[in-house]
Amino acid sequence: MLLLLLCAFYAVRQTTRPLAYLAAAADTLDPNKAGGPAISEAGPREVAHAARAFNAMRERIVHYLEERVQILAAISHDLQTPITRMRLRADMTDDSPEKDKLANDLAEIERLVQDGIAYARSSHSNGEKTSRIDLSSFIDSIAYDYQDTGKPVTVLGIVRGTASTKPHALRRILTNLIDNALKYGGEAELSVEWRDGGIVISVLDHGPGIPDDKLEAAMQPFFRLEQSRNRETGGTGLGLAIAQQLVATIGGSIALRNRPEGGLVAEVVLPSRT
Repeated sequence: MLLLLLCAFYAVRQTTRPLAYLAAAADTLDPNKAGGPAISEAGPREVAHAARAFNAMRERIVHYLEERVQILAAISHDLQTPITRMRLRADMTDDSPEKDKLANDLAEIERLVQDGIAYARSSHSNGEKTSRIDLSSFIDSIAYDYQDTGKPVTVLGIVRGTASTKPHALRRILTNLIDNALKYGGEAELSVEWRDGGIVISVLDHGPGIPDDKLEAAMQPFFRLEQSRNRETGGTGLGLAIAQQLVATIGGSIALRNRPEGGLVAEVVLPSRT
């Protein structure tokens, strides 16, 4: 009887193990990280069929997202020529309030096109090599660049040390987050700390924050809490999406959360290789 129970336990375990792998793969599915290993298609016929269907679905999702990015890049690129012609024609017209309005409209369109191209490029590694940076100097240099133009960006605290990362990608990530903080909070504060063996760079603001049920959606392309897209706040809804795409290329992550005292904090978590 004991031998029979052991055999039954082994048979059930062999049957359910592929299902556990399938469930884990579904929970961790990230279409933005193409090229990951497919789950094993071994096992009983029904389980193998489910695994093949899952792998095929994952490939279709990845292909769909890549195609969407390519379309966005192509449209954004092709729009640059007619926009340039329109700007040249506008520059040749007589000064008037209508000319100023047209110039503002063209600037807004150009910003949308540039952000579209930046988003498309950020979805793939740009070939930048990893190098070691001094955290204190790196963060200070970003803050000084803003301070030189009169923008209130301050550094609350920085841990001493170095990190291995892609400097240009990290700088673009942080400037996008800082621009977002300035836009909605009027000022931005930076801090760097070691946490659980990794590096956490925080960008804090004193703005209205984001409703908790929309924090995840805020990282999606073209998401805007304010749908009017007016010129007071500006933006195209791509800043956070670009930052999220870029942080994936350096093996990190971004998390948004509301501060108890008001405002939003965006945390960039870098991998622990330092």
